[in-house]
This record gives sequence, C-alpha cells and structure tokens, in this order.
Amino acid sequence: MKKSVIFFILAVVVAFSVITGCKKLSSPAAPAATNVPTPIASYTDFVSVPIGTFTQTDGTNSFSHIISAFKMGKYQVTYDLWYKVYLWAIANGYTFQNAGAEGSNGTAGATPGTMSQPVTTINWRDAIVWCNAYSQKTGLTPVYCSDAGFNTAIKSSANGSYGSSINTTAGSFDNPHVNWNTNGYRLPTEGEYQYASSYNDGTAWTPYNYASGATAAYIYEAATDLVGWDTVNSGGGGGTNAVGSLAANALGIYDMSGNVWEWCWDWYGTYPTTASADYTGPASGSSRVLRGGSYDFGAYSLELGYRGYDYPYITDINYGFRFARTN
Repeated sequence: MKKSVIFFILAVVVAFSVITGCKKLSSPAAPAATNVPTPIASYTDFVSVPIGTFTQTDGTNSFSHIISAFKMGKYQVTYDLWYKVYLWAIANGYTFQNAGAEGSNGTAGATPGTMSQPVTTINWRDAIVWCNAYSQKTGLTPVYCSDAGFNTAIKSSANGSYGSSINTTAGSFDNPHVNWNTNGYRLPTEGEYQYASSYNDGTAWTPYNYASGATAAYIYEAATDLVGWDTVNSGGGGGTNAVGSLAANALGIYDMSGNVWEWCWDWYGTYPTTASADYTGPASGSSRVLRGGSYDFGAYSLELGYRGYDYPYITDINYGFRFARTN
C-alpha cells in the first residue's frame, strides 16, 4: 500500500539514528500487548473542556487561538465500541471501506466485549462515517452531511473511483458539509486536540515539546513513559496497549500522546499568521492531520506540537481516533 513518508533527523543528548516522521515506510508485525488493566466502566465517557485562549504552536509556527468549550472523548475509541457501532451501522444502511481491527495485531470482526485496545486500520473517511452512525444510533444529529442544509448524513466511506485520490465535490466523504453547531459525534479539530492535550488550568499550559500530562520534555523518557506509549515502553514498537492504562493529563483525558495516531478534522497546511477563533484548518488539501504519536514511533512523535498527516484514504495499524462533541 502506498504511504507518505516524512524524514526527520534529531540531535539530542544521545545520538539518535535517522527516524521517520509522520509516516513510516513499513509497520512491523507486532505481538499482542500484555498490558491489559482492569476494564474501565465506560469507554464512551467525555471530558468537558472549558473555553480559553492558548498559543497553538509546533515549535516554529504559532498563532493565538480561542477555543470554545467542547467535549472530548476521555479515551481513544476502542475496538469494542467501534465494532458494536459498526454492526449497528451495517444493519442500518451504512457502508465502510474498512472494517477496522483491534490494536496493532488484532482480528477484524472478533466478538466484542473485552477488546479495550484502540481500533486501528481505519481511514479518515471511515472515522467520520462511524461518527455519523454513532450519532444516529444514540439519538443525536449527525455532523457530516452531503447537503448544505444538513438533512442527509454521509453513510458511506466506500472508495468507489476515489480510492487513491481526493474527491473535491462538495458533500462528498472527502469534502463534507459540516454542521459544527449540532450535538452529534465528530472528530476534534487540530486546535481542539492540542488545546485539550496541553491544558492545565486555563492560564498555565504544558509546553509544546512535552507529551500530554508529562512533567518534563519528551527527551526525558522516564517522564514521557508515564503518560504515553512509544517505542521504548512498548518494547521497541511491540504493540498497542489497552486505552487508559497510563496516567491521564490534567483534564483527565488518556492517551493523548502515544498508543496510536489520531485522525483530526483539519486538512494539513500552514498555520494562520493572525489570531483565530475555533480555527478548522485550510479549506482544502491532500492530507488530513494526525495527532498524538504512536507506540511504533519515538518519543518525539508524542510532543504536543508535533504534527502528523496522511491521505484520508490510507489505513494503518498506527492510526485510530477519538470523538468530540460541540457543547
């Protein structure tokens, strides 16, 4: 499968070899994770994120960003939750390009119930269609629509003739009409993701080069490993782990750094040069933003300001998501 490749060379106190950035050339076969904590009562929980203004930065580019109050999923979407909604969706007129799998070495279509690792092997399109299905299943109004009046939810992520290209048609699965004001499930924006990742008390913010919830910069592995799964504490890229099995950040949200990359709404592009409110990214592009880093990447990818991206039709065992909702 075709994959985008980003190369970075890092120099820190110890010498690192050349490492890939957002996208690796290949992902190694991984054994099932052994870190499985006591099951959490509900992987559907939200955390209320208050309104505020912060400096959104990747360490080089930045802008002042006002973020309205919203709700962020407390956990990465587990395969258990994904599959329950997926089965309902298939029975109610939805179709998906990819069925998803549990974690880095899971089996697609397994009987749900105890699968607490994140869903993977789904693309951006699958994620927004699943959000619509989850909204409809729970009596909420879907966010992503094929019409400007928001009357018709997008119910298919099947590639059709657009398997390896972007469908720019308004209302398509790559360019949906988005009802930002409704109550349904959706992907977080890149701004919302970094805001919730770095929030402490509304006046103090975790620096961009820390993992979410960490007490020191990402180069200090002991601090990073307490809050996020990377190649070190996952055993050299050994595999994903159950969500919520490390410490939460200041808002009580888990795995916002590490375990799997998370799809965000935004097209990848340059940051604005002036202050912005609830910025949702460029109007168009070729790749969607991925945030948070992964068990199969170095600690650098867990930095709050680190930006990944990939085509919206790409799947990978490193890619998952979490949901958000507008207040």
